[in-house]
Amino acid sequence: MPSKTLTSYLPELSAFLFGRAKPSMVTVNLTNRCNQKCIYCEIGVDHPSIHKDVLSVSDLKWILDEMAENKIRKISLCGGEPFLFEGFIDVVAYAGNKQIRCSVTTNGMTAHLLKESELKILKETKTEVNISIDSFRESIQSFTRGSPVALQNALKSIQKLSEKGIPVTVLTAISKYNFRDLFQFLTEAYEKGIKQVLFQPIIYYSNYPERSPIENKSLLNVSTGELDILMDQLSKILRFERKHKINTNVYRIYPWIRYYLHTAASQNGKWFFDDVLEKFFCREIYAIIDISYDGGIQPCGLVPASVSIINNRDPGLMALWSNATVEIKNDLSNDRYYECCNGCCHHFSRNMLASMMKYPVKNRHALIKMMPFFLSRIMSRLLKKSLFLYGW
Repeated sequence: MPSKTLTSYLPELSAFLFGRAKPSMVTVNLTNRCNQKCIYCEIGVDHPSIHKDVLSVSDLKWILDEMAENKIRKISLCGGEPFLFEGFIDVVAYAGNKQIRCSVTTNGMTAHLLKESELKILKETKTEVNISIDSFRESIQSFTRGSPVALQNALKSIQKLSEKGIPVTVLTAISKYNFRDLFQFLTEAYEKGIKQVLFQPIIYYSNYPERSPIENKSLLNVSTGELDILMDQLSKILRFERKHKINTNVYRIYPWIRYYLHTAASQNGKWFFDDVLEKFFCREIYAIIDISYDGGIQPCGLVPASVSIINNRDPGLMALWSNATVEIKNDLSNDRYYECCNGCCHHFSRNMLASMMKYPVKNRHALIKMMPFFLSRIMSRLLKKSLFLYGW
């Protein structure tokens, strides 16, 4: 798996020094169909009885053609459940032919049922697969994911993909139902041969801005009275990760997750990132093109679309995206934040890094606070490489 230095830090430093000539990736929600009913997902709690996908394979190929023309080399395929999108493998194959890398975020319900020919395409195109697992305790996973077979299918999919040499990352939503077991979860992931686990708290705004958020969604997060337990779990994970061949993003979320959860609980109008940064910069509105399952180009993943690829493609993807984001770029550059900015925990680590690079003097306190985490991360990676290189 590529080093974060190559995939995150150096590109961000280059963007800061020389400007960002173009977005680094496109994210597409292929469908709003799903085969789980997650307690924290607006799609999961409100399945439409009759549904037909708006986007087609032809639409996806147009997006990929536009990406290739503009030399955007990464696409993230999400949902709903992307494996329910008819023609999914055809899209991955087409992306591979255009030299575009795919990552797919799935619940793992059906990936283990893929044909050998389909698995071969995933491997040949170097597709990265993210599988959502909240707990290895079946009772918790079944409850949070709304399916009694959620865990066993996800584990089957991890095993099948791993056997074929397809890299798998586990994504874990931190909630009040699993936070006491996060360290045990990581050690079990390590024992199962999983190489990377990424954690994030629950976004307490709607994941799909055209839908109303789940009622009292913030209450699914860890309560403020139990934050010390959560932070202890994360500290244990950091110590374990330093000595074992498994990677997490805990070193990136540890400095800010407490503030985020306090804001989620109080919702007092205060921006949680003000407790982390003196000057905030939103990287995501410049680095990612977000496309909804209805073809809308969203200003960001939490803001409704006002521009669509369905109605008029003549200007091209880049011009459409520029039109879709002009207002939010102007607002945020003048510190006029949107209500949903307080829910942007899924991108905040990258935004925090970009903010420190863009405004290093104003954010010097954040830099000082983050430095031990970065140094510890670098040293642990070097130590693990040397240990495993020499078989110690």
